[in-house]
Amino acid sequence: MSTARVVSVLLLSASANAQGSPTSYCTAGTSTNGCAPTITANVQPDTANSAGCVITTSGVEGQKAGLCFYGTNNTGFTPSAWGPGSTSFLCVRPPTRRMGSPLNSGGAAGLCNGAYVINWDAFQSANPGALGNPWLLGEKVFVQAWYRDPGAPKTSNLSNAVELTMRAPAPTPCVSNIAGMSLIPAGSFSMGSNAAAGAPYFGPVGPVHQVTLTYCFWMGQREVTQAEYSALMGANPSFFPGANHPVERVSWTQARAYCTALTAQQAALGNVPAGYEYRLPTEAEWEYAARAGTTTEFHVGADIACSQARFTYSYHTSSSCSSNTTVPVGSYPPNAWGLHDMHGNVIEWCLDSTAPYPSTAVVDPFVTGGPQRIQRAGAWDQDSSRARSAVRVAYSPPNTGFNLGFRVVLGPIRTP
Repeated sequence: MSTARVVSVLLLSASANAQGSPTSYCTAGTSTNGCAPTITANVQPDTANSAGCVITTSGVEGQKAGLCFYGTNNTGFTPSAWGPGSTSFLCVRPPTRRMGSPLNSGGAAGLCNGAYVINWDAFQSANPGALGNPWLLGEKVFVQAWYRDPGAPKTSNLSNAVELTMRAPAPTPCVSNIAGMSLIPAGSFSMGSNAAAGAPYFGPVGPVHQVTLTYCFWMGQREVTQAEYSALMGANPSFFPGANHPVERVSWTQARAYCTALTAQQAALGNVPAGYEYRLPTEAEWEYAARAGTTTEFHVGADIACSQARFTYSYHTSSSCSSNTTVPVGSYPPNAWGLHDMHGNVIEWCLDSTAPYPSTAVVDPFVTGGPQRIQRAGAWDQDSSRARSAVRVAYSPPNTGFNLGFRVVLGPIRTP
C-alpha cells in the first residue's frame, strides 16, 4: 500500500460512517455530437462489496464503446486535459484499473441516450486482487468513464468523475455488534407475573403465558438521551435538562418520528440490514430484554433497593429513595444483557396497542390498531411495584409527561 493511501485511510477511518452520498467532481467533456455524459453512483460502497453499489454513466452518445476505470489516490492531483484541443479532462490519478471490457452504450446512434452500468460489488467480488482490493474503511475511490468518439481530438472522450468513500458493511442480524446496543438473541420466556395482591408487588399481570421470539434484534443499552434527541430532531422537550439525561415529555408519535429519522439517517450510511428498521420495541421484546433470562419480578431478583434503580420508594426495604428528578442514563448497573434502566428513571413507550394477554403460548406477538399504546419500566416518580419487569400500562399517543421517554431497537420492520 502506498504511503499516500495509508495516510488517507488513517485520516478518514474515524469518520467513515459519517460519510454522505457519492460526490461528483470534475467536468464532463462534450462529444462531437454534443453529448456530455454524467457518471453517478447510487450508494457508497462498503468494505465487503455488499452495499449494492452501482455506477451509471448516462447521457452517452448511442452505440458507442466505452468503459469505467478507477483509482485510489488523488492526493495532489490536478485534472489534466485528455489531449490537445480536447474538452475532456482526466480526473483520476494513475495508476487506474478498468472495470471489465468495453461495453456498448446502447441507445440510438447520434443521440445522447446511451449508458454504461457497472455493478461495483460484482466486479470487486470477481476480482479480489484488483487495485485497492481488499478495501479499507474510509478509503477513497475515484471513478470516471471513457468512451469512443472518432471525431474528437484523441478519438475518445471522458465523463466527469465521482468520488466514493468505503463504509462499513451493514450489520448482520444475530452476528454483528453495534456500539451502544445489545444484541438480543431469539428465544422463549414466560411473559407476565403471578404476584399476589398487596405489597410489595400489588397483584398479578396476566395470564402468564409463554412467548417465543423467533428473531434476534438489537436494543439500545440506554434510554434515548436529550443530546441524541435534539441532535436528530432539532428540539428538546424535556422538563429536567441534562444532555445525558433521558429525553422526556415525548409522545408515542414523537418517539416514532425519532425512530423514523434515525432509520433514514443510518440507512443512508448503509448501517441498517435489509428488512430491519429503528423503532420502538414491541411489548414482548421489551419484557424479554428486561428479564434477560430471569424469572423474578426484577432482573436484580425478587427485591429491589434504592441503590439499584431510579424510583421513589422501595417496598422491599421500606425506604424512601429521595427521587425527585431523572438521572443520567446508565447511572445504575445493567442487567445480564447489558441494558440499563429497565427499571425506573423514565417510563418507556412500546410499539404495541394494548390488548388482554392470551392464555396460550404465542409466537412473535404484536398488537396493532388500538387507540392506546403500551408503556413499560416505571419511573423516577413511581414506587418499586411499578418498576417490575411485567408491569404494563397504556396511554393514548398524545400523552406526554416528564416521566415518559423511550429507547430504540433495531429489529424487523413492524407496522403498528
